[in-house]
Amino acid sequence: MSDGFSTRLQMAFDQASMAEIARQIQVPHATVRNYFQGRMPAPEVLIKIANATNVSLNWLLTGAGEMYIPGARSIDLGQILEEKIGEIVDRKLARQQLGDVQELGRIDEAPRFDVREAVETLGDPHRVMSEWFRHEGREYPQDYGIVFFQGWETYSPEEKVEAVRDAKKVLDRTLRNKPS
Repeated sequence: MSDGFSTRLQMAFDQASMAEIARQIQVPHATVRNYFQGRMPAPEVLIKIANATNVSLNWLLTGAGEMYIPGARSIDLGQILEEKIGEIVDRKLARQQLGDVQELGRIDEAPRFDVREAVETLGDPHRVMSEWFRHEGREYPQDYGIVFFQGWETYSPEEKVEAVRDAKKVLDRTLRNKPS
């Protein structure tokens, strides 16, 4: 990896110190120092960096494309608190429901996609992602996910499942924030 990555990492965090970067992404300072000395972060750390800075993973890794995710919203603490308070109120109200109310389940929800089975059955990460998107009634954009699947052949079965889940989270967030 070239020192271009460390330059982009520094830019993503607005020239913050290594200690500050480590605090923001919740990794040890020595780990961040390794990134500045040429070691590539693990996919889950790349996700933390993208979440903390709203930078595009493509830009962070390659320097290509826009630096920031188009339409990325800044953190709105008020909205987060409002959502959490709403969840707490909903839980308290649910506990106070009368005993004669029956939970019948959710008949409108599709069964969950079994990532582990898909990885074992299909073997190819892009086929797994394509099936997952099809399961959700969406089309998988083939140009995403390449970084998450580098070295796929060397991954353990559990690492393959986690790589697919991580890529799906990033892709969902990216597509959600993409202007229509």
